[in-house]
Amino acid sequence: MISSERYITILVQFVSTQLEGRPRIKWFMQDGARPHRTEKVFHFLDEYLGNRVVALDYPKFTGTGMDWPPYSPDLTPCDYFLWGALKDIVYGNHPSTLDELESAICVACNSISAQTVKDVM
Repeated sequence: MISSERYITILVQFVSTQLEGRPRIKWFMQDGARPHRTEKVFHFLDEYLGNRVVALDYPKFTGTGMDWPPYSPDLTPCDYFLWGALKDIVYGNHPSTLDELESAICVACNSISAQTVKDVM
């Protein structure tokens, strides 16, 4: 289980790579998991991302951003495309060891073309 403190550590690493030079984050979206909705997490997100956050209860806490839309499981391309596509490719070869699984994941990720990613977005 992840704590809000561990989640903030992950966010610090992510944000530091995304904000170098020029901001590349248009919107940051997180689900409503309890560790994602603490006061510390919302303060961190508000400080670094301001109104570019989509998160459950975020606008109530900060007055900015966008509330997580109810019943919207299809908000991200990862949910409606990527995980299924990768699963089909990875498990199509029936990996039997961790090394084979890791290799299959790398091959699957590299097999998705830039054009496919653009089309999905």
